[in-house]
Amino acid sequence: MGRMLIHGHNPGMELDAETISRWLDPLARRPEEIAEVFAERRREVSIDWRDGAASEARTTLTEGVSARWRRGSRQSLAFVSRCDEEAARDAVRAVQKDAGLPALPVRPSRDFEPGEEAPVAAERWARRLPAVLARHAPRHRLRWTLREVERQIIQARGSAAISTRRLLSLEGTFTAASRRGDERRNFSFHSPLADSTADELKTALARAAEPRDTATPCGEGDTDAVLAGGSAAVLFHEVLSHALEGGVESPLSGLEQARLAPPEVEVRDAPTRLDLFGGYERDDEGTVPRAVKLLDAGRLASRMTDRSHGPGPSNGHARRTGPEDAPMPRGSNAVVSPGAATTDEMARRLSNGLWIEEIEGGSVELASGRFRLRFPRARRTRRGRLADECAGGFLSGDILAVLSSLDPALGREQRPYRALGWCARGGHVVPVQGAAPDVLVRRIRVRPIS
Repeated sequence: MGRMLIHGHNPGMELDAETISRWLDPLARRPEEIAEVFAERRREVSIDWRDGAASEARTTLTEGVSARWRRGSRQSLAFVSRCDEEAARDAVRAVQKDAGLPALPVRPSRDFEPGEEAPVAAERWARRLPAVLARHAPRHRLRWTLREVERQIIQARGSAAISTRRLLSLEGTFTAASRRGDERRNFSFHSPLADSTADELKTALARAAEPRDTATPCGEGDTDAVLAGGSAAVLFHEVLSHALEGGVESPLSGLEQARLAPPEVEVRDAPTRLDLFGGYERDDEGTVPRAVKLLDAGRLASRMTDRSHGPGPSNGHARRTGPEDAPMPRGSNAVVSPGAATTDEMARRLSNGLWIEEIEGGSVELASGRFRLRFPRARRTRRGRLADECAGGFLSGDILAVLSSLDPALGREQRPYRALGWCARGGHVVPVQGAAPDVLVRRIRVRPIS
């Protein structure tokens, strides 16, 4: 793939879609050719909080525009680190030259002076957050971040698309009380900015700060485990979302319509869930996304695709970290359909095992199908009742084995898992999330954190 970088200033994002579309027309004379301009304006405000004291708000503004041309396996991408019509023109000229076409004439450049202030929403949160932290986590090292991302996609054929997302994160550590004394705990919360976000954050902080009993090592070996509190979304993100991104080879390749899990298990990737951190109205090729069934009544169903990676036409999963990157199919929100079991019923079915409500992170090796999830703590269950605290550990296994070991009973309440917020693949990071009911996994491998 050809890739060019042109540096520039940071003006406002004002692109004339009709004019730029005409520039792109010569690059897409054939039906299989892709020609587009992608522009992004990202404003980020972050505040570090230390025991109730806030540092000065840091505001960063990054903008850029890229032009992309693709024919078959040949692709050219030109990126300009500013976001105006002249930048788009420069980028289109670069890919025209790379494609062997006459380039647009050069026009004199202009200088721009950026001048951006922190969003009003950031000021409101800076006033509100100290009281929330003082009540639930007075001793802390946390970073609060508000990201506002505006993206515009202009194509040689088809209508232009503009979308804006505002995403809030609070991450770091805090000191909480337990029966063995004070302990430091990690905290991570990611949510689209909405009227309910503040209340959700208060609830998450209060729950994270609850006193705990003295924990003992979780032991090592095979065990049954309930992934509760929405945390099962992380499991399905690793074993299904990554494995079913278009163009990816994994142990699930070639198994379309195979029965991999109990028929009660249904999982879809849902970019249309704008209440979740990974949602969006248009993907990064301008396509309106649709929810894609990954498991349909336990059978392997569909893949997430873009315009270049099938099978089939794009279902709106083209995503990129920024305009300097080419799009690729990526997951968004892994959503598991609920069942009918109550929390007590799930505990009785578990009987003896681990009850896990927090998963701090996960990874998967697609070539081998092996995955690993890290949990900071758990509760043991004995005869269907919650018992003693268990220290953190790792869950691991094989994609096909873990899907076949899912219990058909699912919790009846589907919960968003706000601790999941970002996913990296090959250095490209995109926002993701998920929602899930309580899920019981049989015979999963566990080992303590050394």
